[in-house]
Amino acid sequence: MTQAPSDRAPAAAILRRIGDPFEAEGMESAPPAEDPAHVAILNHLFYDSRVDLGGLVRIEGRTYLCTRSGWRVVPSESGR
Repeated sequence: MTQAPSDRAPAAAILRRIGDPFEAEGMESAPPAEDPAHVAILNHLFYDSRVDLGGLVRIEGRTYLCTRSGWRVVPSESGR
């Protein structure tokens, strides 16, 4: 049986697999990822070792950064 379009997980684009740990540390106070579908995808990418600390992932127009304290939303004005 095929899934209806609304049942599919949102597409994720890995923009950067790994990044600068100092940049990631500076983003730890940014708002956390809250959309449960996005968090599930982000955590899956991390636990599959496809993204690590400092990695950037875009899902449905929103960009997230992997930090030691979890996934954080990258402000849109930062140019990412």
